[in-house]
Amino acid sequence: MTGNDSAADILNPRLKGFLAHNLRWKSLNPIQEQAIPIIKDNNDTLVIAPTASGKTEAVLIPIFDDILTKQLEPLSVIYVSPLKALINDMNDRMEKWCENFNLEVTKWHGDVPGTKKKQFINNPSDILLITPESLEVIFMNKTSEEKERIFKNLKYVIVDEIHYFVESDRGTQLNSLLNRMKKYVDHPVTMVGLSATVGNPETVSKWLKPENPAQIVTDPSKRPFQYKVFCGSDQVIYEQLSKYVGRKILIFVHSRKDAEKYYNFLRRMLKLKNIYVHHSSIDRDRREESEDKFKNLKDGFMISTSTLELGIDVGNIDIVVQIRPPHTVSSFLQRIGRSGRRSKNQRSIIFYNTDPQIFITLAEISLINEGHIEDIKIPAKPKDIYFHQILSSIFENGKMKQGELFNSLKGSYAFSKMTKEDFTAIIETMEELEFVNNNSGHLSLGYNFEKKFGKRNFLDFFSVFCPNFEYKVREGTKSIGTLDLFFVVNFLKEGSQFILGGAPWKVVDIDHKRFWVKVQKDKAKKGDVPDWTSEGGVIDSLISRKIYDILLGNYDPDLLKTFDDFSQEKILEYVEHAHDVGFREGIIPVEIDEKTHRVYIYTFAGMRANALLSSIFSLEYDIYAQNDTAYFSSFKFRGEMNFSNISDVIYGVEDILKEPEINHLIDEKTGKFVKNKFINFLPYKDNVKLKMELLYGPDDLINVVKENSVSLVGSTKFKIWR
Repeated sequence: MTGNDSAADILNPRLKGFLAHNLRWKSLNPIQEQAIPIIKDNNDTLVIAPTASGKTEAVLIPIFDDILTKQLEPLSVIYVSPLKALINDMNDRMEKWCENFNLEVTKWHGDVPGTKKKQFINNPSDILLITPESLEVIFMNKTSEEKERIFKNLKYVIVDEIHYFVESDRGTQLNSLLNRMKKYVDHPVTMVGLSATVGNPETVSKWLKPENPAQIVTDPSKRPFQYKVFCGSDQVIYEQLSKYVGRKILIFVHSRKDAEKYYNFLRRMLKLKNIYVHHSSIDRDRREESEDKFKNLKDGFMISTSTLELGIDVGNIDIVVQIRPPHTVSSFLQRIGRSGRRSKNQRSIIFYNTDPQIFITLAEISLINEGHIEDIKIPAKPKDIYFHQILSSIFENGKMKQGELFNSLKGSYAFSKMTKEDFTAIIETMEELEFVNNNSGHLSLGYNFEKKFGKRNFLDFFSVFCPNFEYKVREGTKSIGTLDLFFVVNFLKEGSQFILGGAPWKVVDIDHKRFWVKVQKDKAKKGDVPDWTSEGGVIDSLISRKIYDILLGNYDPDLLKTFDDFSQEKILEYVEHAHDVGFREGIIPVEIDEKTHRVYIYTFAGMRANALLSSIFSLEYDIYAQNDTAYFSSFKFRGEMNFSNISDVIYGVEDILKEPEINHLIDEKTGKFVKNKFINFLPYKDNVKLKMELLYGPDDLINVVKENSVSLVGSTKFKIWR
């Protein structure tokens, strides 16, 4: 563990010996060489490197070095993770380190017995692995003396999978909690974030430390990315994967139904013994057993939904297979990053089965090649979580001065744009609702807080935030799959028909509080069943706009060399067609079908932006049969509508979005959808604004309209894209 000017040379001898003898490391890898000296100097740091690159160890090594060298007292490290499974996985990894150095680690989440938690409170361990919700429990349920004892020696906070947190409600909650923690620590705490994919790291670095943004460390070594793309029927998938029996293969699919389907199909066809399936409906113990077995195998197949996208360790993967491309560049990178530990080459095989999926695949590969990933969008004013944190802070302290509370919350990046006026308006709302009492500027909890969240309902206060807005589809007690929030809110109501997992379903009821869609088999199989499926989420602006670029011929033809012949021919066919019908740079193509009274507006701005555009048209005209995709906004119209009318509405989008009518429409469309328990306590205007930001893409739509002119084109093949 030495080398010319290696970071290993500055490490504690005990730690260096552990790495060399116990872990059998001969040297540090590039991300570790970069990150270790920076974190060792107690700099706040954001580490961005692919999955399986050694970034976790790049953070643990300097932190363990500090614990050993300075003999730090417990609790010295908090590790925050979004998932219980990641905490369990990290606990197993960390215990090996801690046992060697006579240190202790504690995991704390909903499945950990109360006796273990009580033991930690009475005698804190060196390291705590925890979820945001559990951290909130400590803040609200423990005395000031207990919290001071727990946090007084804290030196490091590690936020793992930070991209997963930052733009979500749970991330806003966590950001506020880390800020509130400062009052119990009288010295600087080093903040460290970890992620495989961040499109705008400068913003995330401010989220970690607003007053002095974290230093960004990226992996200087670019692992080569090799891929093959096939138009893939089940027979093609079988034929291709039969070539890799004897290798270790991780296969990603879009749904639990597909996970079970391909598990049974490949086990039968390939006669595999070492084959496993992994998704959220499988019992936790069985999932963990599969993870452990697969991790220690030299060969085998694992079929998984996105549950293995994050950093659960499943060992050295030779090839990542994707049966249908994912719906974000970030997800694509997370997946391919699981491969290549042994060979240093990231390898992936992508199968698709529709024409748009060829272009999604090429767009994602092109964007990765260009170094473009989706930006993480941090809400400017998340007033619903602000509402929650105000109540949580008052509960924690018993009573607070109004000015003190405002200033304490403003220290977090998530609430830094909240004004005194915003704060005062929310406090006035809380007073009206009797959630707080205001006695000459001294705030305490009111009667209705106890009524709403006391006793049995108290746990609801901690776990109010949905981790990913998906609705579970259930036939009786049987889980069928999941639907993206966007589809449920925009397309479904009682009696609606849709396709999921290749089967037709009819909606019996929608439970917006529990995020359930109750269904029954659609025996009629009527022709008006929508021909979209929602598995895997929706395509948004970055990929959609890249697809438009590709249709204009703006792509690197070398990227197609490993696409099968059929795919290459199909891409060239569509590029030629786009040129023939009038697609060109700088325009929004519009197609009007006079016979059917249907309009197609090819913004290529993403599903959310196009759904918003159709909604805007509904304010101006009598439209019906709305049918939006990531590529176009489409609807039928009654009465008169010509190209000039369409142009006027598109060019007026920004002004229309400022009108109060759009708020009424969004409120009507979102119906009973509840983003979290606190959004409905907000004033009407704030409630609608937060739903608009979550469900639609106003900025994406405005940007496309500003940068392009509207142009009439001929009849296209793109109208059948879904």
